[in-house]
Amino acid sequence: MKYEEIKLTIPTEWNDISIGMYQEFVAINKKKMSEEEKIVKIVCCLCEVEERVLTRFKYKDLKYISNKLVKLINSEMNKDELIKKVEFNGERYGIIPNFSSISLGEFVDIEGYCKNSHDNLHKIMSIMYRPIVKEKGSMYSIEGYKPDEYKEDLFKGFPILASISALSFFFRLGKKLKLALLKYSLKQTNKEIAMLKRLQRSGVGTT
Repeated sequence: MKYEEIKLTIPTEWNDISIGMYQEFVAINKKKMSEEEKIVKIVCCLCEVEERVLTRFKYKDLKYISNKLVKLINSEMNKDELIKKVEFNGERYGIIPNFSSISLGEFVDIEGYCKNSHDNLHKIMSIMYRPIVKEKGSMYSIEGYKPDEYKEDLFKGFPILASISALSFFFRLGKKLKLALLKYSLKQTNKEIAMLKRLQRSGVGTT
């Protein structure tokens, strides 16, 4: 009897896991199903293989693969090291170079998506990481921010390690950014009020 050779790649480190794979893995674990069903779905998700292919695997082999995957998922992820540059889809992407000068639009959109950060992680990363347009040593600039649903969906293939480290960094920085933006907004409002008063005193804009 001739046996068919089936190959699949088992991810061994966090860099092998994408946002979409991680989101699906979490969704699988939330569902009620038998252990056997869960093993099959986890392997399909993280090894990117079709379920019909796995029906030809021995159960003990599936269990072995599943244990390897769960061991990886349960391993500690280094969230403290911010990954500034990432090779993605044949391009070099960089995180927003200077968060202290983040635009109001970027901040508001990221914060909005953070209300459900797990489901929106790919959308958050599509804002935080954008193609590098100019680079010199450690210095770089990225493409301007333009919301794009198509690009957001592409980011489901973005590496989870860079994503979690960036999100962790943003959460730590978020309160400071919010305070800075609030101060800036109040400063601008005060300037506009002062200008309006000067115009009213000069008679401009009054009836």
